[in-house]
Amino acid sequence: MIIFFEKAKSFVLEEQKRTSMPLLQHIELSSNVGAKLAKELGANVQIVETGTYLMDCMIGEALEQGRLPEHIKMSVEKADELMKNSSLSDKDKENIRHCVLEHHGVKKFYSLESEICCNADCYRFISIKGFSYAMRYLRDMSLNDLIILLENKTQEKWGALTLKVCKDELEPQYKLIIKLLAELKG
Repeated sequence: MIIFFEKAKSFVLEEQKRTSMPLLQHIELSSNVGAKLAKELGANVQIVETGTYLMDCMIGEALEQGRLPEHIKMSVEKADELMKNSSLSDKDKENIRHCVLEHHGVKKFYSLESEICCNADCYRFISIKGFSYAMRYLRDMSLNDLIILLENKTQEKWGALTLKVCKDELEPQYKLIIKLLAELKG
């Protein structure tokens, strides 16, 4: 598993360097949060770390091709390709696949690991740290477009949160972000 994680991480970092997406800080943030949650909740840390790295691995390519809505499908296909000749068990492959597939949320998660990946992804836009990374990266957008994008991402990620521990931690930050966006609009 460790060997595959290193292979996946290497691919993701090369792709991030090539396309600048997802933000390196967002990759690290969701991976760190995911690992922490996995340890706290008794999930497989390596599956979660691999899932958090792979969940948006093709978002840069999707943006380049004008296929952003397909980034999850593209990321699942790349994860499948990377796992194809690995020594991972079929069970681990399927779990990682669902971590990528379900990172925007679903009604019923395949596993605790996929639910953790989804919740860790939310930290990219509804934690002060993740939100500030996004604002810094997107600073060249018009203020109005930036506000609309960040409002949409903030609401989307708040709606995807399912773990109580994450909601409890992020609620005060989410409220501050919403207040900041309202002030920026006003």
